[in-house]
Amino acid sequence: MTLSHDTLFHQTFEQFLQEEMNGELWVKTDEGLYENHFRKIAIALRVETNEIVLLQELDFYENRGWQLIQLWRDVWEAQTIIVKSRLKALTGISARIPGRLTLVRPLESDFFKEFLKKNHLQDSVKCPYRYGLFLKNMPQNQAFLNDPAIVNDCVAVAGFGPVRLMPSRGDRYYSGELIRFSNVLNHTVVGGLDKLIKAFLRDHPVQDLMTYADRDWSMGKSYERLGFQRVETTPPQEFWLDPKTQTRYNPKRMKEGFSEEFQKVYNSGNYKYLKFLV
Repeated sequence: MTLSHDTLFHQTFEQFLQEEMNGELWVKTDEGLYENHFRKIAIALRVETNEIVLLQELDFYENRGWQLIQLWRDVWEAQTIIVKSRLKALTGISARIPGRLTLVRPLESDFFKEFLKKNHLQDSVKCPYRYGLFLKNMPQNQAFLNDPAIVNDCVAVAGFGPVRLMPSRGDRYYSGELIRFSNVLNHTVVGGLDKLIKAFLRDHPVQDLMTYADRDWSMGKSYERLGFQRVETTPPQEFWLDPKTQTRYNPKRMKEGFSEEFQKVYNSGNYKYLKFLV
């Protein structure tokens, strides 16, 4: 008997939980909903739903102090390796690299894009300022230096947008934006984001730094630990999904080629954060 697309999604994910995510810690509380009480993390498998359901369940868990991951089938199928790495990192199953064992270097655009393609769930975007963390040649790093997943000894990257003058906020007031941050697959650089942000700020002094946390995957706690303040919540965004290519299209930017087979999917919106530096 051939399994349905949705059934296969659930079965392959449950197999991953059992074999790679300490399955005994996860409780299935509903169809496609799994909770880890030790970590206070829940994962909801999504195929088709609406933005109201997304927000209701996010609020339910966040009000309890839990993090809810909204895992869509197309994301799981198109980026399984990256999804697995991200979920493992959230539950502490990743190799930890102390930030003090790395050094910061600027990155070329091509290397930055290739790193994100292999290690980050979202598409690469144009970032005029790019930095990477590279392993120092030290005995403590020997295992990481020999890891085939780590290309050119680079273990984390961050991309920043252009520095913008903001006259409405004051005389000679400049604002920056953190657009992308990513660790290498199955690794976490402890203090890595802080180190990359400090490198950017040394080169480009600004009065504030802005960024967004994807609510499908984050409550923004890592930003808050670095002194960012939540200033806004953006609503869920609608997409049309081509089930054949697993490609999402913004309905406002869609060109010809729309099909009745396309499915409506959403993200959960974002939290906007600001770090004030004055």
